[in-house]
Amino acid sequence: MNTKLFISLLALSSIFFSCSDDTDTTPATRVNYDFDNVDYSGQTARIMMLDSLESYIKSANDGATAITATHMNAIYTNESGDLFGSSKDLESKTANDPTLIANVYDQVPAYFASAEVASGNADNIIGGRLFDAEGHEPAQMVGKGLMGAVLFYQSVSYYLTAEKLNAGDNETVTEGKGTDMEHYWDEAFGYFGATTDYLTNEEGTNYYWAKYAASRSSVYDVRADIFNAFIAGRQAIADKDYEERDVQAAIIQAKWEELVAINVVHYANSVISDTELGDILHHWSEAVAFATALQYNTSKTITNENIAVILAALYSDDIKNEDKTALNAKMEAAKAVIKSTYGFSDEVMSNL
Repeated sequence: MNTKLFISLLALSSIFFSCSDDTDTTPATRVNYDFDNVDYSGQTARIMMLDSLESYIKSANDGATAITATHMNAIYTNESGDLFGSSKDLESKTANDPTLIANVYDQVPAYFASAEVASGNADNIIGGRLFDAEGHEPAQMVGKGLMGAVLFYQSVSYYLTAEKLNAGDNETVTEGKGTDMEHYWDEAFGYFGATTDYLTNEEGTNYYWAKYAASRSSVYDVRADIFNAFIAGRQAIADKDYEERDVQAAIIQAKWEELVAINVVHYANSVISDTELGDILHHWSEAVAFATALQYNTSKTITNENIAVILAALYSDDIKNEDKTALNAKMEAAKAVIKSTYGFSDEVMSNL
C-alpha cells in the first residue's frame, strides 16, 4: 500500500482564552471556560500557524500561483522563530511514529513537495482545487493530517494523560498561568480550538476540532460532552480531586475520538453522493486524512487492526480513475467498521 495517504496572535488571543475571578463560581453553575490564571497562547499560535499553512497551499487553487515546499516548511517549523509573535512551531509537536500505517510526520514534507510540483499549472486544478499527480489534495492531507497528529494527539495523548498531569505541581500558582497541572489541562483545552464561551456564543470564532464538532452537531453532537468535561476537569484540579479529573479526561478522549470518526463517515458519505471528479477527490482526501487521526489517541476505543482495515478500504492507488461503484463500496466498508466500533445508529450513519 502507498503510505503517502495522506492567520496577529494578539488580536485573536482574546477569542481563545481569558482570565477572570472564579472564586464564587461553582462547577454546577460554570458554563464557560473562564477560570483565573489561564494561558494557552502556545496552542493558539500553533492553530494560527496551521491555518496559515493551509491557506498558503490553497493559494495555488487559482492554477497560476506557484508555491514552494521551502515556504511551507518555513511555516511548519516557524523558521523565523517569531511567527505570530511566538517561538512555538508545528513540526516539533507532530507525533512521529514510524510504525504507524500512515505516519503524518513523514507525509507532510512529501505533500509539501507534491504541492509545489503541481502548483502553477491549471491542468492540476479540478473543480477549483489543487490536486497532486496522485489525485490527493495537499491542503486537506496536510491540514487534516496535522489536526490529528498535532492538535488531537498533543491534547488527548499527552496533556490529558495521568502521567503528564501527575507530574505537574498543583500547589504553586504562577500569575496568569496557574499551577503546572492547571496549565497542562489548559494547554489540552487550547488544542480543541474553542472559544471560552463555546456553548453560549453562536457567533464566536472556533477553529479546527471545535469548528468541526459544531458542523456535525445537527446529526451527532459531542460539543457539550467535550467542552463541559474540560470545564469540570479544570475545576477538579482546583479542588484537588484527581479521580474526577481523570474521569473527565476519559470523557474528552472518548468523545473527541468519536468526533474524528463521525468526520470520516461524513466525508465517506460525501464521496458516495458526489458526481463530479473534483468533489470526489476533495472529499476522499478529507476522509482519508481524518481517518489517519484515529491512530493518535493512545487510549482509543478502536483497535489498530480496525484502523488498518479502514485505511485500506479508503485508500485507492489510482483515485482519479477509480470506478465509482467500486469506490462507493470501499467507502461503505470503512463506514461499517466505524459503525460496529462506536455503535452509531443507522440514522446517524446515513445523515452525517
